[in-house]
Order: sequence, then structure tokens, then C-alpha cells
Amino acid sequence: MKKIFYAVFILIAVFIMILYGILFTSFGNNIVANIAQNKIKESSGLDVNITRFDLRFSSINLQLSLANLIDLDLYGKLNLFRLGFDLDYAIKFDKNNAQNLGLNLKENLAFGGKIQGKASDFIANGKGYLFGSNILLNSRIYDYSPIALNLSAQDIQISELLGLFGRSNLAKGTLDIASKISAKDLKPDGSIIIKLDNSYINYAMIKKEFGLDLPENSNLKAQILANIKEDKIYAISKIYNDYLNLQTQKTLYNLSSNTLFTDFDLKIPSLAKLEKLTKTKLNGNLQTIGDLSLSNNALQSLNANVIGLGGEIKASLKNNQLLANINNADLGKILAIAGYGSLINGNLNANLNSTGIDFANFNAEAKINNAKVNTNELKKITNLELPNTTFSFNAKATAKNSNIAYNAILASNLLNIKKLSGTYNLKNKELNTDLNSFIDDLSQFNAIAGQKLQGNAELNAKAHLIGSQIKNLSADANIANGIIKANSNGEKLDLDINKLDLSKLLVIVGMPNYAGGIINAKGHLDSVDLKNLNGNINLNAKGILNSAILSKVLNKKFPNNTNYDLNSNVIFKNNIAQFDNILNSTLANLTHLKGSFDINKMNLKSNFILDINDFSKLGFLLDRKLKGSASFSGDINYNKTLNFNIMSKNLFNGTLSAILKDNIINADLNNVDLDTLAQGIGVMDVYQGKANVKANYDILNEKGEVNLDIKEGKLKQNSITVALKVLTFKDFTQEVFHTANAKALINKENIKLNLNMQADNASIVINSGELNSKSGSLNLPFNAKIDKANFKGNITGTTDNPKIKLDASSVVDSVKNIFGVKNNDAKDTDKNKKVDKAINKILNKIF
Repeated sequence: MKKIFYAVFILIAVFIMILYGILFTSFGNNIVANIAQNKIKESSGLDVNITRFDLRFSSINLQLSLANLIDLDLYGKLNLFRLGFDLDYAIKFDKNNAQNLGLNLKENLAFGGKIQGKASDFIANGKGYLFGSNILLNSRIYDYSPIALNLSAQDIQISELLGLFGRSNLAKGTLDIASKISAKDLKPDGSIIIKLDNSYINYAMIKKEFGLDLPENSNLKAQILANIKEDKIYAISKIYNDYLNLQTQKTLYNLSSNTLFTDFDLKIPSLAKLEKLTKTKLNGNLQTIGDLSLSNNALQSLNANVIGLGGEIKASLKNNQLLANINNADLGKILAIAGYGSLINGNLNANLNSTGIDFANFNAEAKINNAKVNTNELKKITNLELPNTTFSFNAKATAKNSNIAYNAILASNLLNIKKLSGTYNLKNKELNTDLNSFIDDLSQFNAIAGQKLQGNAELNAKAHLIGSQIKNLSADANIANGIIKANSNGEKLDLDINKLDLSKLLVIVGMPNYAGGIINAKGHLDSVDLKNLNGNINLNAKGILNSAILSKVLNKKFPNNTNYDLNSNVIFKNNIAQFDNILNSTLANLTHLKGSFDINKMNLKSNFILDINDFSKLGFLLDRKLKGSASFSGDINYNKTLNFNIMSKNLFNGTLSAILKDNIINADLNNVDLDTLAQGIGVMDVYQGKANVKANYDILNEKGEVNLDIKEGKLKQNSITVALKVLTFKDFTQEVFHTANAKALINKENIKLNLNMQADNASIVINSGELNSKSGSLNLPFNAKIDKANFKGNITGTTDNPKIKLDASSVVDSVKNIFGVKNNDAKDTDKNKKVDKAINKILNKIF
């Protein structure tokens, strides 16, 4: 027995020694500090650095830094047996460290004091400078609850408080807090006064950061007066500015039961002052009065009455029964206050009777009669231009044990819903719906379509869904002069589209009428899981493109009567769409477009063949006359960025190879006929010969470079060569240029050009020429030599109408050289003057 006693005693002694070594030695303190530091980082996500942790049996010395912003010092005496302490603390905010973190403190912040007592009953006091205010604190915590609090914090600067979060320029003003609460019979007894005076709001910043366009004079003022007696808080409050006044006269909060009761009175004396916020002009006033109670943060009772919306709006909650009634309320005002402008003008009547506020069991009804849609307001929101529209709407719903049964009808001069009924379960989100809707006269949508429409449309559908998963679907739509049928058992889907008028369909779904024509399609999906599609779709469409709409979209004069014929076959396998398309039109023919599209990854791989039989039909895109034809082939890929390569063996009698990668186009056009190219793109046809063209272009920055290596060739006869022939008696068009190259630097529409052409007896050089691809303007200074003649000049005007201006002195010198006239021959002075006069006459006639 003694041996067992000694063993247990030694074991306890060893445990105490180990515990002491862990808790009260430098070695153990380091271990505890590291563990605590890591735990704080993991739980809060804040960067904590404990720089000192000295825990002894009767003292502690702790220093830590939080996020390189806050420094805490805590030191003093401990009594571990009594859980007592006598500690000093100091908290510091460094403004420089705050600014490095994007926070904007104007001054260093400091607060410190003493904490004395034991864990169940201690006093904490302190003083310091925080946010522009000298703050004094004296408090007592008894049984882990505050029973005494004396706090003085006057003129706290709101801008400095916001500056801690980098928002110092959002608002300015002061906040005052004065608390005088003493401990009477170990219960709090006293008062708290809080005052807010907001003197400045940065309206532009509020709008930018939060999207709120506040009315002027939104500066808030607030006053809260609270009396505390034992475990109850009685309060009176008032919050107001130029257009809003919220008051409470009876607010009671019970600390022990965590219950709250308060009345409220919200007044907006003039709704017209909310015009900037609501985006519409309102008249009259608005007032909401009532009371409510909360228990453990859950609503227990409510009485509310809204006055000023054209009728009565009342709501009450008592004994878990919620009643709400709306009687002839102005729907336009309600929508305007909600931020939708005066979208609808009409009266709303509604009733709700619910057991509890979870809406598991309720009866509800809503009616809107003879309401008018503000078509101007609707156009601002949706960009749809509807005719004058009136409607009536009736809806009823009943819920029992979270299962809602509903029924609604809509009657209007545009769209009618004869039936919308079904059930919805709040718990499992199961929906059953039965719909019948129709449009009597599609001609009312003419303004949207941009053309005359006729006929009607009708939709009948039944659906059963759980969440977003279809369990059963049957839809039959007689729409746009065609029929759409869709059927699904929740696993498979069959789709049949027969003789659908595309223009009418686009109008009905709210899109511009890009094209007219007939669509036929059949589709089958083995699964309706949008993440794993398997099946096929075959579609064909024929018609005419809408030149009026496309002209607006492209900002070009789109040609009339442009036909198209589309055939598309798509096979889905594991959410990858394999497609094979042919699109023929009077502009161009896409005779081959095959590839695959990964729907999950949004990746595209395809190849194509494009035949353009007549470039002149595409001239409208470049606002110039085009000529020629070509066939193109290539690949198109998309994986986060668009890449393609395109080739042509017959472009302007040359070959094209171009690549787009990372928004950079690199193109090679080899052995092209320059005269064919010039005629093809509608620019000056001045040269007969072959050339190789290399180009690179940055699409995003609209910058690039084009280099031309021109093979042996001749200038063509034009006004410029004819003029030079008259002056020099030499024909530039007979010179063979064995060396010729050009370089163009592109910066958006501005192009800088350098050209160097050399022949045995002639040369043409352009340095720092300028072209504008948008306006076609030219500014090309040149230097042309042929035999003894050396002309300088400038080509101006436009690419469609170039003009040449020769430097007169260079012309005179050239002509003199041709005729052998020397300026230093004093005997021939009269002869020189006659030659100068003759040359000027010739220039005037030619240019």
C-alpha cells in the first residue's frame, strides 16, 4: 500500500512539475504563445503577433500586435487561486500602419487604464484619445454582466471613424455618448444619452459606392435617451432630416428575458422631395405608425398603419396570427417608392391571413383593376416600346402545412392569361402549374417589330418540377403562325417546331426583328440535365434579313432583300455539342462549318469554308466599292480567348494566311496583284506588279504594322504620271522598278506611311506620309526623280479624289536641267526669266 501511495504521490508531483514547466516558465510560455497565436489566426483570420508573453504564478506581461495596426500591452499581478488580478492595459492605433493597410487615420489613437478585481466581479476604467474625442470610461462587471457604466465620449468625429475603413470623405459630423449608470443593489441604475449630428454627406460618393441618388439635405440628426433600471431599459428616440422623421416614444427592453417592445412613427412630409431617389415625381405625404415586440430577436407582435398611399394599408400580428389588408392603395406610388418609377397607375387591393410569419398556413388574395402601364417608364427600364396598355389582375393563394395552392388570371389588351393555377410546396420546392395564355392581336407589337404583324398566339402548358428539376412537362404553343410542342417525362425531352415565323417569334421574346423567315426543327434529348446533355437537334430556316434593323445595329446601309438559308445539325454527347452547319445567303456562303462546343468548359473547336462570290455585295461594310471574289477556309477555337487561322488560295490572285491569337492578328498575303488589290478594295490603282504583304495588328489597342515587298513592276498611267510626262518629256510608266517596299504604322484610324521605289533611271520616295482610314484623307510628301529631273511635292485630298501639289522651285530647277539652262550664266538672264515664266504657265494649266 505504501508503494502505491508513493507512486501516486510521485505521479502527481511530476504532473504538477510538468504543468508548472508548461505554464510558468520561459520555455512553456513560448509554447503557449505560439499555440495561442496560431489559434487566433485560424479562428479570426487576423494576423496576430505575440511579441512577449511572460506568465508567472503571480504576474503576467503580455504584448501583442494585431494586423500591424493595433498594439496591446497588458501587465500586472495575478492570484490564480482567487482568480484575481490587478492589471494595467494600453491599446494603441498607429496611423502610419493604418495607412499602409488602406485605412486613413489622421491621428494616433490611444486608450488605456486598469482592470482590478476577480473574474466574477471586477472594475475596468480607462481614458484616451479616440476618433477626435477624449474618452473616459469607468465600469463594473458583476457576475459577467455590466452593472455600472460611466462613459463620456464627446464630439467623436464621424469622418475619422469612417476613415478607419477608408471612407473618411463619405460623411462628416459628430457623435456624443454620455452614460451615467451606477450599481444599485448590484443592479444597473442610470441613463444613457446618444446624439448624432451629421453635417455633411458626399452625395456623389454615395451614388458611386451604393447606387443611391439621395435627395439634398439628407444630413441626419438623431437623439436617443435611455433610462436603465435594474434589468430594464426605457428609451425615447428621434431620427430626422429634411424629408424624414422617425420617432419612438415607448421603447422597453428587458435584459433578463431578452424581449423588446417599441412604438414607431415614420413621417415623410413631402414625397416630392424623394424625386431623385424614386426617379419619378410624387405628391402628398406618407406616414407609418404602430408598434411591435420581439422576443429573442423573433417578431412576436405587430401593429402598423400606412397613411398616404391613396388608401388604407394595415398589418397586425397577434397570438401568432398575421393579418394584412391593402384597400385601394395607389400602386404607382408603391412602385415609385420601391424604385421602379411610376410604372403602373392603378389601385391595389389585397388581403393576407397567416398563421405565423413562416407562411406555412395562410389565405391571400390580390386584385388590380383597370390599371394602366406607363409605356414611357417601361421603355426606360426594358427598352421596349409598347402601345397603350391597360390590365386587370386577380390572384388567390391558400397554404396548408407549407403546401400552397394558387390561381391567377390576367386580362389586358396585349396579353391574356386565362388560367395560371397549381401548387407549390415551400419545404421541398415542388411546383405544379397549369397555364393557358394568349395574344389576340399581334399587330399591337408592330412598333417593336419594325414591320406589320398579323395573327394571334396561344400557349398551353403543364409542368411538374422539384427545385429546378423537371419531372413532367407538356407544352403546346400556337405562336408566330407556327406550332411548338415540347414533352418531357423528367428524363427525356422531345421538341417539335413547325413553320415558325422568325420575325414574330423575335418580337414575342422581346428581341429586335433581325430577320424574317420560317423555322422548322426537331430535337430529342435523352436527359434534361443541363449539365449532361445527350441527344440531337436538326434545324432549318429560310428567309430575308431585315435591312432596316441591321442597318441600325451595324450603323451601315445594309442591302435590301438579302436572303439566307440555314441548315444545322447538332448532336449532344456528355454536354459536348457536335455541330454541322451550312449557311447560304446572297452576300456569302458558309458551305462548311463543323466542330464541337464543350458547354461545361465553354470551349469551341471548329473549321469552316466561306465562299464570297462577289465582294461588291459587301462594300457597304467598308463604305466603299469592292470588286473580286475568293474562297476562305480555316479553324476557329475559343478557350477563354478567341483564336483562328484563315487561308485563301485566290485572294486578289495571291494567297492569304492569317492567324489570330491572344487578340493579335498576323497575316501574310503573298504574290498578290497590286492592281487587282487596288481595284478590289476601291483605292488608287497606280501600280502594275506583284507584292508580298506582311501585317500584324493588335485588336484591343488598334495598333499594327504592314510591310509591302513589291516585286518588279511599273506605274500605271494616271493624272500624276501624265503631268510629270508633260514637264519632263519622260514617261514614268515605262520605268521598271526593281526595288520597291513600303511600311505602314497603324494607330487606330491614323496610318503613317513610308515608301521607297527605285528604278534604273527613276525613283519615288515618301517619308512620314499620313493617311486616315476613316475619312480617307491623304498627306503624302514625295520626292520623285527621273533622269535629270528631281520633283518634290505633296499628295493631298482623299483616296477617292487625290490631288497633287508640286514644289514650284523643284519643278523650275528640273525643267532648267532638262533644257540645259544654268543660273550662273549672266549673259542668259533674260532667257532664264522667260523659261521661268513659261514653266509657271504650264504648272497653272496642269495643276
